[in-house]
Amino acid sequence: MEFSVYVARQPIFDEKGQIFAYELLYRNTGDSNIAEVDDNLHATARVLVNTLNYIGLDTLTRGHPAFIKVDGAILRDDIIDAISPAYFILEILESTVITTDLLKRIEVLHAKGYRFALNRYHYDTDFFLRFRSLLGLVDYVKIDLQHADNPAEILSALSNHAFTFIAEKIEDKEAWEKARSYGFNCFQGYYFSTPDLLKKENFDPDSALLLDLIYLLKTRAPLEELLAKFDTSPYLALNLLKFIQLNEGFSHDAISSVEQALVVVGRERLGSWLELMFYADGETGVFKENLHAKQITQQALQRAYLMEELAYITKKSTHLSHMAYITGILSMTEMMFHDSYAELLKQINVNKQIEDALLHRKGDLGRLLELVIAIEKNDLLRISAILLEMEISERELNKSLLNSYHRSSMALNSPVHASDLP
Repeated sequence: MEFSVYVARQPIFDEKGQIFAYELLYRNTGDSNIAEVDDNLHATARVLVNTLNYIGLDTLTRGHPAFIKVDGAILRDDIIDAISPAYFILEILESTVITTDLLKRIEVLHAKGYRFALNRYHYDTDFFLRFRSLLGLVDYVKIDLQHADNPAEILSALSNHAFTFIAEKIEDKEAWEKARSYGFNCFQGYYFSTPDLLKKENFDPDSALLLDLIYLLKTRAPLEELLAKFDTSPYLALNLLKFIQLNEGFSHDAISSVEQALVVVGRERLGSWLELMFYADGETGVFKENLHAKQITQQALQRAYLMEELAYITKKSTHLSHMAYITGILSMTEMMFHDSYAELLKQINVNKQIEDALLHRKGDLGRLLELVIAIEKNDLLRISAILLEMEISERELNKSLLNSYHRSSMALNSPVHASDLP
């Protein structure tokens, strides 16, 4: 497992020189800005997970569409259901074999609102025959100018379709001027911009935890069992909230608990999302422990569990304790992803009390967050003042502390055994 995750993006420009879209590109190392793809399914899943869970779609695309490469295996897989057609354009690789069943699958996705592009279209009889059945389902055609003998002829042959034509591999001004003279609508290449490489620290959940959750879904396990698994992973809880925000098919009511988030997503879409992360993992069987990520994860769990217990002690409210748990998890995101709370809250929709606690330390949740931070800093005067204000005894605090340490240790160190999938 890599200790960092990477995504490269390259802008696509329209005829006026304005950014029309971005292509999101797989990178598995920060040593070079070059793709090394051995498995298209893993590469696409990794790009999506890094985009949605780590860097943020808006940060990468600034509201523009995102092109991602797909092949037959990816299009057939349910992981496509984990992404919204409002934000992504599926760029079908030129190596894809269009079978009858794949064509039906693409038709189903097209009916759901997914948009498609053909990658590296070239004008020969074999290519045309292979992709002819897709032409009525495609909105964009990308043509590699370095390998197309007669681009103008291709555009002329496809002129009866309402395609947006994108010229790829524009390496210099001469190529750009030629592409414009041929009649291309959009342009992409090193002449305009080399791909930007973005990096974040890796907090991927263990693949065994993902397998356990997938198994629980397939066996129709009760919600309580799913919730118990989610409560061991701050990463999953946080990104479940992001997943809801980026899918227009979900209710966008403010979220107050992980349980509410699971109900909003539903079992089918949850399974697609978990499988997406599992494919992105791409483990080779060699585990390298990221001690820094583990330390932050444990601290996040300790905060969340402690706030959850103290909230129940002070108000005897299960609803408040659930909100306290989420507040504790979200309070660690600045340290995890080096983004401000304001940036985080653009990507999720949580209860106003949680938002006020994070941004302004307001309300009961804000005071509890101040208390747990004071405990971490061993600020005895601050601890005593907040305990007195909230009417929490030292005995109650010590008991809650012991419970939170025990629960976080158990969550991180207990072995997770994934059952064999049926």
